[in-house]
Amino acid sequence: MFDLTPEQVNIKESWFSFINDGIVTKDVVRPEILRSWQRCRNLIEPFAEGKPGLSNEKLLFRQSQNIEMIKIAWPIMQELGAVIDKSIVLLSDAEGFVLEVIGNDELLPVGICCQENVVGTNCIGTVLIEGKSMEIRAFEHFRHCLHFYSSIGVPIKADSSIIGVLSVMNPFHDLTPEIIQLVKYAATTIGMGITKKTEIDSILDCVQYGLFVIDGKGSIINLNKKSQEVLGVNDRNEVIAKSIGAYVPGYKDLLKVLLDAKQDKYEFQINNGIRDLHCSLRIKEPLKSAEQKEHSMILFTYDFESNQDSKRSMHTPRNELFSFNELIGESSSWVQVKDLARKAARVNSNILIEGESGTGKELLTQAIHRASQRPGPLVPINCGAIPKELLQSEFFGYEEGAFTGAKKGGAIGKFEMADGGTVFLDEIGEMPIDMQVSLLRFLQDRTVIRVGSSRSKRVDVRVIAATNRDLDEAISCGVFREDLFYRLNVINIKLPPLRRRKEDIPMLVNSIIKELGGSDNKGIQGISEETLAILQRYHWPGNVRELRNVIEHAVVFAEGQTITTDCLPQRFFQINLADESSDLRNQQLHIINKVLEEHNGNISQAARALGITRSTLYRKIEQMKILAEYTDGK
Repeated sequence: MFDLTPEQVNIKESWFSFINDGIVTKDVVRPEILRSWQRCRNLIEPFAEGKPGLSNEKLLFRQSQNIEMIKIAWPIMQELGAVIDKSIVLLSDAEGFVLEVIGNDELLPVGICCQENVVGTNCIGTVLIEGKSMEIRAFEHFRHCLHFYSSIGVPIKADSSIIGVLSVMNPFHDLTPEIIQLVKYAATTIGMGITKKTEIDSILDCVQYGLFVIDGKGSIINLNKKSQEVLGVNDRNEVIAKSIGAYVPGYKDLLKVLLDAKQDKYEFQINNGIRDLHCSLRIKEPLKSAEQKEHSMILFTYDFESNQDSKRSMHTPRNELFSFNELIGESSSWVQVKDLARKAARVNSNILIEGESGTGKELLTQAIHRASQRPGPLVPINCGAIPKELLQSEFFGYEEGAFTGAKKGGAIGKFEMADGGTVFLDEIGEMPIDMQVSLLRFLQDRTVIRVGSSRSKRVDVRVIAATNRDLDEAISCGVFREDLFYRLNVINIKLPPLRRRKEDIPMLVNSIIKELGGSDNKGIQGISEETLAILQRYHWPGNVRELRNVIEHAVVFAEGQTITTDCLPQRFFQINLADESSDLRNQQLHIINKVLEEHNGNISQAARALGITRSTLYRKIEQMKILAEYTDGK
């Protein structure tokens, strides 16, 4: 055992005092550490053994969701491990799950949850709560098994959001200031790498054709916004790391063409889950040379408007748009929304749809347009995804030579493209203030002037705008024009979040399971009552979009024909046992009873399934007066 300094002795004594009596008699514990201890007391067993990690399937899922961060962080972690003697280097995601480890992985292995309410004060979970870099020394850790380590945890930030934590743990001695600065620099470098990728994504989004970046094995490395629209996905991370073969039938022939430097012309099909789209290869370019083709990285663009009317081909045919009958739900709030939307479809007035992300604003817009008598197409525009410099040309088009890179012959704008139909302005609250002036002018006279031209053209366009922002607050802050708000807000439709229409969840779940269909469904027939009950208790911050992702995740991990609780993501079982509100106590009682029943009263197994310590589970059982029904099956 190493010799303790007087300060370490005092902290050690303070820790024992706090564990035994809940008080700290000596003024040696830092405020942030004391806050953490207070959060952990009566929640964490300080002498408990280690916690089980994620299953291989769930770990792989989390790693795939953070693949870009891992790619950037891994070589940096290896360097840190080589420089800092006897160190353990850890990378976690934004929820505290360890994704990668360099060094001895027995203490905190890959897949373990390091949230503070699971393992106590530590260099990952506590850093996520405090939102800042923290050094945690020896006896400052709440769990006794961590007392032999000093650690530093630094949040990894991309665009000011925490996306993970880089941590270094070292046994027996405090980390030097030089090491702490090195870890901070490493975390900053990783964050900058992610931010740089975001900048690259923005550049790719400027390409007007569909674009994919794949490796020599056919795995998708990146794609642009146009390809997202083609595939019908909102988040490009849903596609990254998948095989191009998931969307391109006969992709091996395409891959051969892409790797063949001699052949540039090729036609192929992309299946977006609704229909096959006819595409033609435009440009292919290796991003870097490699001796082996399977290690090549290839960028290629494609055109899916070939031999079609360019004004209509970008958009889904009217009979393939969502209809009101396909907007699932029978809750009173949802029925009111559909009734109001049906009435709005009969007129040509502007509509403003307000609602949280994932509530179905675009689907409602499709239903309104489909039910309207307008003969033209529905043209969607994501105001938050188009670079500020391109908004004017995207909206109104441009003439040949209007700017560097302008296409020969110019290009039609989205408003002109929608003549006779509907323009859907999604994320209208993200539109730059100077572009709002141009939109206001269009709403007043319904004329477009292409960039580089002086000629105006009148168009017949109905405008539907949508936002998840509070526009009243945006107006108060001076980032949204009040006169534009009143122009758009002729008919106002507010979509209820899923947590306020939970009675619709069973219908939505069954509809999603049926929609997934085919071979990917693996014959899934339904969902168990216990699993459905858990879904109905959840607060659904991501609304229906999150519900769809959860069901898709459950289908992937389902073993039989029924979705069970084991198929749900880990977050559905991370109970906040510190919250003693009446509603939550009832939820806890129900969940604990179900888990105990599933494990035949085995306390150890039930505690592991719940992600809590045995002592905590004993205490909760005793508080809820259900202890007599079970015996310890350890």
